[in-house]
Amino acid sequence: MRTQLQNSRWKWLIIALVAVAAVIAGVIGSIKPNSNAALTDLNNIEELQVRFNRDKGEPRLLLLLSPT
Repeated sequence: MRTQLQNSRWKWLIIALVAVAAVIAGVIGSIKPNSNAALTDLNNIEELQVRFNRDKGEPRLLLLLSPT
């Protein structure tokens, strides 16, 4: 009987965790990105430094792409 009760608790715990994960995913998916964000090609490190310092306090995404 005890094992059956423990299995039942685990089952409900897993269901609750999946439900919480679904709610979190829904909330994250509903967040709208900043509409004025744009990709920028930078030609040298100084341009990167100026842009990086100008956007202090804002979230930044830096992509380094290589053709190889």
